[in-house]
Formats: sequence, C-alpha cells, structure tokens
Amino acid sequence: MLISELTFPHLAEAREAQLAMELERRRVVAERLAETSGDAPARTRRRRERMPRARVATNAPCPA
Repeated sequence: MLISELTFPHLAEAREAQLAMELERRRVVAERLAETSGDAPARTRRRRERMPRARVATNAPCPA
C-alpha cells in the first residue's frame, strides 16, 4: 500500500517550511546580486581580483 506524505500534516508543514527557507535564500541572493551588479557578475569579479590571468605570447612557438 502506498501512503502519500500529504497524509501526514507534520510532513507537509516541514516541506512548506523548507520551501519558504529556500525562497528566502533565493530572494537574498537576488538582492545581493542587484546591489553588486556591474559589468561582470560579483563571482567572476572577485575571482579576477584574486587570481590575475597569466600573459601568454600568442605568436611564440610552443615549448615541447
């Protein structure tokens, strides 16, 4: 016999609470992204500040 989790009110309430927390988390992330939005997303901007790209000569032969 299959029993749905909707049969148990405490499981449905726990699921609703979990969904509410996830929505709140997403809202906070969206607000933070809106505050820090610029020409690049905040994540890539921080990565670029932390670790600059190495300069590689494009016309030099590859050392093998």
